[in-house]
Order: sequence, then structure tokens, then C-alpha cells
Amino acid sequence: MSYDLTIKPDDEFSRSAEVGRVMTFIGQLPSVRSNGARGFVLDDPPSRWMEIDLEYIGPDGEFDDELSESGPKTNCVRLHIPYAYLGDTPERDYFPTALAIAKFLGWRLYDEQSGEDIHEGAIPKRQWTVFYNQVRRALGED
Repeated sequence: MSYDLTIKPDDEFSRSAEVGRVMTFIGQLPSVRSNGARGFVLDDPPSRWMEIDLEYIGPDGEFDDELSESGPKTNCVRLHIPYAYLGDTPERDYFPTALAIAKFLGWRLYDEQSGEDIHEGAIPKRQWTVFYNQVRRALGED
């Protein structure tokens, strides 16, 4: 079982982004490493672990195996945090990484448990500033 978040353009998954561009960005985030052909993991031992999977959702609203595995575009990023790693402060430990990806894509970050979007205000200002500076360094913008 896991705590699940979804990054999506809208409820219909009507827009998409080029897979290579998204993978390049995610791969440069702090404590993130590749995990499979189109996946990543936030791996920060001993306490943080979040799987990040690029997917494609078809027009029927269903996961498209073929396009998710080898298509040129993605229209959905799924984030899975095993409950054993969730801790008491996901807004500090996981939301900054998730929100950075959502902001890069210009999409929304959706909490599957609450049924609501997560906004930047959910992240303590100090934590967001620290993370933002780490991202800038990783991208060579500092």
C-alpha cells in the first residue's frame, strides 16, 4: 500500500509533454535517480522513498500500456510513497519534489487520498525555499 499522488494536466489528461524533456528535468532533481525505462525514485536513505512513473492515459481514461512504455509523450506522472516511508511530514519530505515536477509541466498535483489538489501553500515556506535552491543548483541555474 502507498500514499499516491498524480500530476496531470486536467481530469481528461488532454495535454501531454515530450517524455525526454520530462525525464531530463526529473533526473536532475535532488536525491532522484533513474528506476527503469520511464521511472525514477526519490531515494534519500534512510527515511525517504517515492517512486515516480511517467505514464500515458488514453482517451477512455485508462492506462495505455504501449504508449506508457514507448510512446513519445506522457500525460500523467504517478507518484507512490510506501506508507512505511511516509512519515509525519510529507509536505516537507515529498511535496516539494512533486510540486517541482508539476510546476515544470504546468500541470496540477492531485492527492488521490483527499481528492484535492496540493498547492505551493501546503509546503512550509522555509522548506520550499531550501528545496527550490537545491533544484536551481541541480539545473545549473545558481
